[in-house]
Order: sequence, then C-alpha cells, then structure tokens
Amino acid sequence: MELNKNNTAVVVTDPQNDVLSEKGIAWGLVGDSIRENKTVENLEKLFQAAKQNGFEVFISPHYYYYYYYPTDYGWEFGGPIEKMMKDTKMFARKNALSLDGFSGRDKF
Repeated sequence: MELNKNNTAVVVTDPQNDVLSEKGIAWGLVGDSIRENKTVENLEKLFQAAKQNGFEVFISPHYYYYYYYPTDYGWEFGGPIEKMMKDTKMFARKNALSLDGFSGRDKF
C-alpha cells in the first residue's frame, strides 16, 4: 500500500487528559490498560512519524453524550465507567457552552 500525502492524514479522535493522564479522573479505571498498551507513548510515536513524513495530523474532539446537564442525572443506565463519570461529575456542565463547574478543567 502506498500512502499519498495529498489525500492521507492522521486523525486522532478524543485524546482526553481525563483518560491519558495519571492526574485524570478516570485513571483509576483505565490507567493499567493505558500503561500496558503504551497508549501515550504510541500516540507520541504516531505524531512524530506523521511529522517526519510530512503527513497532516488532526485532533478531533468528540462531543460526548456523556456531558451531563442537570436533566441527565435521572438516567438509570451504564456500566462502571459511566457510573464513575456521573458520580464524579466528570463531564458536568450547566449547559453546552459553559465550562463553569466543569470537574478538573484547571488540573492539566
């Protein structure tokens, strides 16, 4: 397979500090897997290889349905990660445009 820099790019969707950082709120649930799979190191290698070979890199933030608004706290669904996100107010937002009260927004 031949990659063409004119129509090929690297796209990384939703690399979050809450998941990728030891200071992140989800680290206790996912940290072992992140370390075992060398996720951060592999992302760094991917970015370096793209840069060295002239490929564009795009970071695509993922707008989660997990952003909890006041009306969402009545939901009764989800597994351990969803429960942790809800209980810790990991993605708690007053509305779609507000960062007020957003848990951990100034940690990193």
